[in-house]
Amino acid sequence: MSARTEGAELSAGLAACLVVGLEGTEPTAREWAWLAAWRPAGVILFGRNVTGPAQATSLCARLRAAVPGLEVMVDHEGGPVAQMVAAAGRPPAAWALGALDDAELTRSVCLESGRRLAALGVTRVLGPVADVLEHPRNPVIGARAFGSQPALCARHVGAAVRGYRDAGLRVCVKHWPGHGGTSTDSHLSLEQQLVTGCAEPFAAGLGAGADSVMVGHLPVALGPGGEPLLATLDAAYLAATRAQLCAGGDGPLLVADDVTMGALRTPMLAAGVPAPDALASGLVDPAVLPAAWLRLLRDAGCGLLLIRGIPWRALPLPEGAPASPLVQGCGTAVEPDRPAADPAAWRAARARLWQAAAGGWADAAATVNWLDLTAGDRWGAADQRGDALFAARLGSLFAAVRRVGEPDGDAIGARLLVTSHRPLPEAVLRGRAAAAQGVAVAMGHPSLVGDLSEWLGEGWRVGQVYDCDVSDLAPESGPTPQNL
Repeated sequence: MSARTEGAELSAGLAACLVVGLEGTEPTAREWAWLAAWRPAGVILFGRNVTGPAQATSLCARLRAAVPGLEVMVDHEGGPVAQMVAAAGRPPAAWALGALDDAELTRSVCLESGRRLAALGVTRVLGPVADVLEHPRNPVIGARAFGSQPALCARHVGAAVRGYRDAGLRVCVKHWPGHGGTSTDSHLSLEQQLVTGCAEPFAAGLGAGADSVMVGHLPVALGPGGEPLLATLDAAYLAATRAQLCAGGDGPLLVADDVTMGALRTPMLAAGVPAPDALASGLVDPAVLPAAWLRLLRDAGCGLLLIRGIPWRALPLPEGAPASPLVQGCGTAVEPDRPAADPAAWRAARARLWQAAAGGWADAAATVNWLDLTAGDRWGAADQRGDALFAARLGSLFAAVRRVGEPDGDAIGARLLVTSHRPLPEAVLRGRAAAAQGVAVAMGHPSLVGDLSEWLGEGWRVGQVYDCDVSDLAPESGPTPQNL
């Protein structure tokens, strides 16, 4: 066998472990050609790839036709991480379902979510989140977890998996061994402490029918020189993980979380892989990843590697590779179309939580003060759907809406809304004056209610829902988002 042939076979074996992302709503001719030439294990779709049900269904069908056996995967947990929202709607956040603690409702919510995804042509959902929110101010898990107690999380992870499986989807629980105890976000940087996590929710998910586990780029041991060893790069750790999670078979498929995450930068350098760019932290451009970066992850024992783009440097398009015939006539724009109205299970979850957390908050004669920290967040602004739907709904509940932070010396009045996907920075509340009593609603990170209660004092009633979306704002009254 020539060196060139051997190299091609090694590259093909590497490609067979990849799940890649695409640039836009229609693959470019170059992307079609790469898919046809390298035949990856799957494609992962993001919000940038989807405009509505018709477009998403067409895209999924053509991708699966271009590469027989291709899996189409999505991060569509619900709440802030719902990449298929334009085509499948936005399910309630996991923390909201955990707060209601009705396992049958959780199963029903995920059954409906799974049916919508399966109807589009999606084959695997990357969820539910099995992390336990051990660190209350964790910046990346937050309301994506079902709660802060292992038993509660296990109960709802199992229910969620049953719902997805009943809809016909393959299921990948995440992020082993548990990202909920960290103080940092592995998308950006390496966690400074070793992570142990909690196995109970993962075991519950596998017992309910999940066949795969997403492994986070989290430090689980120290090397000979005291350097952190990541779960995704430690072959002995991954072998032990498969044995620990094995239920009488070979163990679950292990899927490496997005391999462009900043947490991998330092460990890859320590392993002898040259830096792919001049940056010290943050996400790596998929196009510049070297093949050695991908091989280390594969050889450690990760069966699939998620990557948010195509690794053009690691696996270049073969010279003379023909464009896929499916490119022809597939570039016609599809008008954005909206999914059907939220199903009964979703509406019930939202209405029950709102009534418990925020009953009596709306006041048509009052001004609401709105502190919004979602602008620019990668999980999307509260008004991310456009047309100011969130602000319009809020305006229908109050006489006036005042944005906190505007040049206005007045104290915050008796009605307050705070929207934030992340914990509140301490400086946000410092020096702000508030009325002696009132009613506040927090939407987003689970830590918000504690921070606001401490700041506002005993005269305030503070309730919380766990998503920053118009569908979760007073869902039991007023017009639906589709009709605003």
